[in-house]
Amino acid sequence: MDKKILVTIFTVLLLFSVSSQVYADESNEQIDISKFYERESFNSGFAEVRQTDKIIFEIGKDTTVHVKHIIIGDPWQPHEPKVIKMLPGKHSNLQVTDEDGDYLRPMGFVGETFEEAEYIIAGQKALAGYDLVAEYDLENFLELNDGLWTKNFDFPHDVMIHVDDEVEIIFANSRPVDISDAEGINCMGCNILIEFFDNTESITKTVIRTDTKFEEISNTGEEYSVEFLSDGAIGELNFIDELNYLSFDVNQENQLFLVKIPLDLLLSPYHVFLSEIDQDILVDSDQIRKSEFKQTATHANLSFRANIEGVIHIVGSTEMEHEKLLDKLQKRIPEPAKETIDGVKQSDEKLDDTTKEQLFEDWGDTSSNVNNNEDNTMIFVIIGGAVIAVIIGIVIKLKKN
Repeated sequence: MDKKILVTIFTVLLLFSVSSQVYADESNEQIDISKFYERESFNSGFAEVRQTDKIIFEIGKDTTVHVKHIIIGDPWQPHEPKVIKMLPGKHSNLQVTDEDGDYLRPMGFVGETFEEAEYIIAGQKALAGYDLVAEYDLENFLELNDGLWTKNFDFPHDVMIHVDDEVEIIFANSRPVDISDAEGINCMGCNILIEFFDNTESITKTVIRTDTKFEEISNTGEEYSVEFLSDGAIGELNFIDELNYLSFDVNQENQLFLVKIPLDLLLSPYHVFLSEIDQDILVDSDQIRKSEFKQTATHANLSFRANIEGVIHIVGSTEMEHEKLLDKLQKRIPEPAKETIDGVKQSDEKLDDTTKEQLFEDWGDTSSNVNNNEDNTMIFVIIGGAVIAVIIGIVIKLKKN
């Protein structure tokens, strides 16, 4: 069976921690299934809880998710059935097959109805060379809030998250990940927040570049369109050409932004600041995390999250800095992915150093409270930290006036 190339875009290596979504099987745990499983040679009445080796989630713009528990190796016969612990919630559409989709029987569940059952009974797994796939639908899994689908995945083992084709960009722990040419992401030792927009129709704001100086007022000039995707409202834009500067108000906490900026208006790379509404001068600690990705010859894509209400300030770069960025990106273009997924069987792919560097660039070096001295030396690359802070402070005062 042909499958799309699975690009392991984003691999998370985190220690297991306790949360409301934590899932784990207890080793050698025995469950009484005598009321739900009858075989002539099955005498003990108990079945071992078999650990899940891997879970696949198939998600989309729906609260219901399709779940697959993968059991690798470890064959058993009908007289010694195993049970697989399901995720809590309302279940439906149970199937137990091998990796080729052939049904494995007998099968069943522990409970009066499958909807409220806790365990799947896997009657047999005859061949070690073929994986067992126990799958079902799980209701009320994803949540939709303010047009943003969200779910935190927290598991001690491998998790593969396959996303519907209509979703091209997801956010993994607030980082944008382009999955337009991939089936999903692979998360190992997984603790990750997945988000994506329900409506991908962008909000367009117009910026006018005038021929006047920044202290003069004019409503005429060349127009540029800045496109936004967000889970909240977008304030009116304030642009000052002489300072490579763009700003707008934020009226919602933890608002997520994806901004498509014309390079003719503002050159990348960008520096993003979040200040309080009445703040006159920007300081180092106002700089927030941001990600830049999927840049073309005409536009750059910028993503960030505003954790408080206030004002977002985006400062662009000089022509020289922009050229350096393009040269740097050109040298780091990764090789095309060569591994494919066959059914549900796939080896874990590893990101090479260049791909990791490109994905995580500009993310971990800054935060909403930048206190590291080494980070501070890299914050203002345009004309120096002190100068730009003073200039933007003047801009904000002019804006108020």
